[in-house]
Amino acid sequence: MEGHSPCSDIISAVKSLLLAQSIIGAIVVLYEVVSSDYLSVKSALIGVVIAVVPSLLGLLAVAIKVKRNKRSNINQLAWFNEVIKWTYTALLMLLVSRFFEINEVVMLMTYSLTYLGSCLTPMLNKPQFRMT
Repeated sequence: MEGHSPCSDIISAVKSLLLAQSIIGAIVVLYEVVSSDYLSVKSALIGVVIAVVPSLLGLLAVAIKVKRNKRSNINQLAWFNEVIKWTYTALLMLLVSRFFEINEVVMLMTYSLTYLGSCLTPMLNKPQFRMT
């Protein structure tokens, strides 16, 4: 029987976060597909990516850190996750605004709604919804 580890808890949270943000992101992108033009759809897709990728990178970096040092302090891990998440979010937003033609309002609205999808994560982390 495999033992329970903090790393498996983090991976479970990553899966739940991805599911929650993907659901909200897909709803917003589908709305843009139905009601808007190509530029808005592209902007919505970019907004979803900017919301999801940094969150996943932060949590996966924390999982790696926990795997290397099982006695990690939870406050340091939370801080580490936040620093990675906000650094990559800022970097992606700068790169997108510099190199892509987008509708900034749609991108920021989609980013905000998708990021708020992480509020669904605790509900999806119940045993009946777990993907592990």
